[in-house]
Amino acid sequence: MEEGGSKVESMSTLSAAARPFIDLIDTLRAHGVQQDLPLPQIAVMGDQSSGKSSVLEMISGVPFPRGSGLVTRCATQLIMKRGAAGSPWSAKASVSWQGPQPSAAGDVRDEASLCAAIEQLTQVLCSETSNGFSSESIVINLTSPDVPDLTLLDLPGIVRTAVSGQSSSVVDDVNTLIESYLAQERTIILAVIPANQDIATIDILERAARVDPLGERTLAVLTKPDLVDDGGEDEVKAVLANKRKPLRLGYAMVKCRSQRELEARSTLQEAQAAEAAFFSQHKTWSQEDGKRLGVGALTRRLSSLLVDRIKVALPSIKYELQLQREAAAADFERLGGHTSAVDAHAMRAEIVRVVSEFATLLRQSARGNYGNAMLAKRFELRLFGETQTIFRTLKAEVSATQPRFEEASFVERLTAEMSAFRGRELPGFTNSQVFYGFMVQNIEQWRPWVELCRQQYIAAARSVSDNLAQALAPNYPALAVEIRQRAHQVMDKFGDDVQEKLDEVFAKESDPYTTNESMLELINKIRLKNFDVALQAVLSTAPPGSLMSSNEKARNMAKAHIKRQLGRWYMQTHGVNTTSKVEDMCTLLQAYWDVATKRLVDNVCMTLEHDFTAAVLKELESVCFLFAAEYAAPDKELELTRLFREDPAIVELRRAAKAKRDRLAAALESLKAAAPDVVAARPKSAAAPKALAPGFFQQDTPSRPAASRDAPPPAPPPPPLPA
Repeated sequence: MEEGGSKVESMSTLSAAARPFIDLIDTLRAHGVQQDLPLPQIAVMGDQSSGKSSVLEMISGVPFPRGSGLVTRCATQLIMKRGAAGSPWSAKASVSWQGPQPSAAGDVRDEASLCAAIEQLTQVLCSETSNGFSSESIVINLTSPDVPDLTLLDLPGIVRTAVSGQSSSVVDDVNTLIESYLAQERTIILAVIPANQDIATIDILERAARVDPLGERTLAVLTKPDLVDDGGEDEVKAVLANKRKPLRLGYAMVKCRSQRELEARSTLQEAQAAEAAFFSQHKTWSQEDGKRLGVGALTRRLSSLLVDRIKVALPSIKYELQLQREAAAADFERLGGHTSAVDAHAMRAEIVRVVSEFATLLRQSARGNYGNAMLAKRFELRLFGETQTIFRTLKAEVSATQPRFEEASFVERLTAEMSAFRGRELPGFTNSQVFYGFMVQNIEQWRPWVELCRQQYIAAARSVSDNLAQALAPNYPALAVEIRQRAHQVMDKFGDDVQEKLDEVFAKESDPYTTNESMLELINKIRLKNFDVALQAVLSTAPPGSLMSSNEKARNMAKAHIKRQLGRWYMQTHGVNTTSKVEDMCTLLQAYWDVATKRLVDNVCMTLEHDFTAAVLKELESVCFLFAAEYAAPDKELELTRLFREDPAIVELRRAAKAKRDRLAAALESLKAAAPDVVAARPKSAAAPKALAPGFFQQDTPSRPAASRDAPPPAPPPPPLPA
């Protein structure tokens, strides 16, 4: 063990080096940053009655409440600051919530009063829950020349079964709290383990190993060495030497005050002196490395570990603060920011702004002009893109109705129809009524798809209109509803009108006609294709190689064969007979079908764009102008108030976003002032560590104002920000 003078000197030197870093983290915590991102900290964990609070008491001198079973029922944050030699002892107790502090909170005059305050604050926090636990924490700020510069967090002990008077959920609630701290990569785990227990059965080490398999942030402290049975010291020595369950940070051992010492009200100095005497006089522990023994050695290790952890984390903390501040500022502006209308004049001005932008952006959206930032970012506001998808679907569905002109079954049906329609036509002539009748009957197949297209088109316009109104007036649902209703009225009117226009399109298609020369080109293309098929069939019947034979007779025979076969094909398809007339009719129907379907799709699309969209946009501009003029009247102030009544949820979200933005901005200023040379850097892990949730337990906790509650989630991280 070290001598008292060198120990004090070493402690003072360490405190001088550690204090700026620990003060910085405490300042960030005072700003409430722990709600948004995890901060480096030391969390004291272990089984019930393992000596957690006793260890804290030995470090700080604070007489934590004692007893058997579960004494710690909420987290206790102990912020210690080493005062100058001879300076007075001072402490302040509070709770972590943002609401009014309980009457037991405030400055305390001595250690006994602080213990009483802890008990009273624990009762206040836990009496408001159904399970006897609280997700809030007690915060103790302690300044004394006898304490180190260190911040520790005492958590409830691990619970394995509920006892009489406790909620059945107590096991899960405490486990959830402990696991939430274990999972934080910036938390140093101080695992408290009774020395007289088998190390293989220690639950907290198993839990720590799951989240910290290399033991890089787990330090175990053995307590109650005076209770180790005679003969059991060798096993404990092996544990202390890091041989039984190795950890990168290793083990330490402390001896806390015994029950007799507590009853005698021994001071912190007396307790530390008794601990030093115990280790120096013990036959086994006196042989161990003094750096592992005693609360002084433990405190120095903890201070050093915490400072190292803080130094490593500061660049990524700065990065996350910058990132989340920008996201919170963007959320605040998106939720209304500083533009909230507070009087009649501002409300009227806001109506003019909203309806003007509504009409303008809806027109741009319908034309596919997405230069506006809002339209560029939000695909649900892009009407042109929606309508093009609808038009492509119409084209595909109409094209799918095309008959199988080349199938034998179609040719048979067409032959039967041509025979049934045969009248007094002269030989060689075809009755055109077959063509007209076929087209009129089949055109009706397109009508359901056109009607579906109309319905989808109008629905898309209504949806984009609704989303745009909501986007332009997110804080004022009544105003957005009013704009939507007026837009719906206009769309309903022109939706009925465009139905009549589409009926006219079908009326025109029911009387087949075209001057489109592409039909002639298609007819020639089909005929050339048919000839090519026939030619290939004829050539395949000629003896192989006969056309290229050196034998003139063989070549002539092959040519004659081909001529005869082509002649038969020609007479069959172009002669005066039923087969030729059916093939001609098939060709004409196929060519005209192609022209008619393309023309129909074009006409439907143009009709919807011109007679619906363009008409709606023109009418909406007038409706929006009249709407703004209507509410400019002095007698409309009551209606104005109704339109600008904000959704309470939006108000709370905006308040939370502003609070988050402000506390992160204040934290950044504190960080820059304390560590101006720190350069922001993206966290090395795949995902940035998450902060603790505002509440850990499923319980009936009264709502407390908290800046992080209901705050919008942060945006995805951009590239690293500058320092």
